[in-house]
Amino acid sequence: MAGSSSSSIDMPKLPPNFNILVIDTDCKVLELIEKSCNENSHQVTTCSKSLSAVDLLLKKEIDFHLIIMELHMPTMDGFGFLHFLNKEVIDVPFIMMSEDNSHPSQEKAITLGVCHYWVKPFLDYTYMFERNLLSLSMIRHHFHCRRIKKNIDSLEDDEISETSYSSDGEAEADD
Repeated sequence: MAGSSSSSIDMPKLPPNFNILVIDTDCKVLELIEKSCNENSHQVTTCSKSLSAVDLLLKKEIDFHLIIMELHMPTMDGFGFLHFLNKEVIDVPFIMMSEDNSHPSQEKAITLGVCHYWVKPFLDYTYMFERNLLSLSMIRHHFHCRRIKKNIDSLEDDEISETSYSSDGEAEADD
């Protein structure tokens, strides 16, 4: 049967190389991630301060495909940064990294929309930045955002159907 069905999956189109923003106060971690990303043909921008990354994202000069950030940062931690991204409607896949291996931290990060939670120290950086592994994070983010949008759209449809309008234009809830 030719044509697309309503259940077909719209796969995101990913660029051949990714622009990655990495945020961490540990210069050694930044250097290792940058080296590994460069070996895998990705462009990397590093920030040692979260507010520098905020400024960079607000300028919108670089179209980032992925953000990797340490959870525990001064001034604005990873959770605060995720709230900033949501508030500014900056839709970029996000990987949180931390030495904090606790279930509450990982659960909170996932609830806020991270694609992955990487626990430090890393045994081997190189495989983590291969195109196919990073692509999985981006695709996971894409489908997560589609699911949220679908849920919001269905919620809005439900709210509209539960509301009727009187002749003077005011909304009245159905009882």
